[in-house]
Amino acid sequence: MAIQFNIPPKSIAKLRPFNFRVPEKELVEFQDLLKLSKIGAPTWWNQQNDPQFGVSREWLIKAKETWLTNFDWRKHEESINKFPNFKIAIQGPEIGEIDIHFAALFSTKDDAIPIIFMHGFPSAFTDFLPMMDILAKKYTPETLPYHVIVPSLPDYGLSGTRSQNIEMTLERSACIMNQLMVDLGFEDGYVAQGGDLGSLIARIMSAEYEECRAFHLNMLILDPGETTPSYDVLSPEEIQILKRSEKWQATGLAYALEHGTRPSTAGLAISSSPLALLAWIGEKLMEWTDPRKPLSLDHILGLVSFYWFTDTFARSLYHATAYQRFLANAPPSISKEKPLGYSLFQHDLVILPQAWAQEIYPNLTFFNSHTNGGHFASLEQAEELLEDVEIFVEKVSSSFKK
Repeated sequence: MAIQFNIPPKSIAKLRPFNFRVPEKELVEFQDLLKLSKIGAPTWWNQQNDPQFGVSREWLIKAKETWLTNFDWRKHEESINKFPNFKIAIQGPEIGEIDIHFAALFSTKDDAIPIIFMHGFPSAFTDFLPMMDILAKKYTPETLPYHVIVPSLPDYGLSGTRSQNIEMTLERSACIMNQLMVDLGFEDGYVAQGGDLGSLIARIMSAEYEECRAFHLNMLILDPGETTPSYDVLSPEEIQILKRSEKWQATGLAYALEHGTRPSTAGLAISSSPLALLAWIGEKLMEWTDPRKPLSLDHILGLVSFYWFTDTFARSLYHATAYQRFLANAPPSISKEKPLGYSLFQHDLVILPQAWAQEIYPNLTFFNSHTNGGHFASLEQAEELLEDVEIFVEKVSSSFKK
C-alpha cells in the first residue's frame, strides 16, 4: 500500500508524481542477456574465495543462478513505489535544464525542518527507503517534524543526465541539489545529509549556499593539507580502525583510479553486461560493509538491477573525480562555521576520530561513534543513523526558528 504524504503548499515547483515500472519487454531482454552472459574461465585468483582478489568465480556463478531463477524485480519496484516519488525540472548554471527525481515525506507542520538525504556510490536513493519506512511508521504528515527529501543524484538512477554534452562535477551536482531544495520552497534553510559521494556534495553545499544551514555526514576524512593531529589523543581501538582504513586505501582504491582516469572505458565496459556490472558493484557491496552483518544477495541483485534498468553506471562516474582532487591536494570545500554533525561507523572505509574531528572542525556540534555498521550506514544501521540525524537536527533547530 502506497504511503500518502502531502505536497507542501510553499512549494513553487511544478512537481510531477512518478511511478517507476520497468516494461515487461525490458525484463525479458534482460533475462535473455543474462542467460547468454559468459562467466570467465577459472583462474588461480578467482578460485581462492579471497576478497583481496575481488569476487570469486563460485560466487558469481551462484549469484547468476539466483538472479535467473529466484529473484523478483517487481518486489523491488513495489518497495520504491510504496513512497511518494516525484520528478521536477531544475535549471542550473552551465547545464540548462535537468530532470531530477526524488522520493519524499512532506510534513504539514509549519515548523517542519527540511532535510535532504544524499546517497553515494555504488548506491541509489533506495538506500534510504528503510529509514523512510521508519519515519512513515513513526509519524503522520501532521506530526512529522521534517520534510524528508531523498533524491537520485544528478546522473544517477531516475534523475536525468547532461553528461553527454557537459561534464557533471561535484560543484554542479551540489548546485543542482541546492536548487532542488530552493524550488521546493525551502529557501529559508535546510539541513544536508550524506555519506560517500553524498557527503562530498553536502560539504560543498555547506560552504557555497547560505540556504544550507547545517550538515550531517556519515563519512568524514582527514583532508590533504590538514595537519595530522597527534595519535596520542587516540584510543587503541581508534588506532586499530585507522590502520584498517590505511590498509584498504593501499589495496582497495584501484577502482577509483580507473573510474577517475578512464571513465569512458570503465563506463562502457562495465555497463555492457549484467554480469560485469554485478561483479564490479557486488564486490564493493560485500567488501565495504560490516563483515558481521553483510548485505543480502537479494539486496545486491536489486541494486545492480536498478543500475542496469536506469543505465546508471556509465554516467555516474563523476564521483571518482573527488579521488583525483584529493591526490592533487584540492579537496571539496567544507564549512567550518555552520553546524556539523558526524556519525562514525567503525567499519566504514575511512574515518576521522572524534578528537581529530573536534580539533579540525570547531563547528562540530554532534558526534557519535557506532561499533556496528560500515560504509552503507543508511542500509546497515538505518535506525541508528536516523536517530543521530534527529538528535543533530534538534540541536540546530533554533537556527530555523523565525
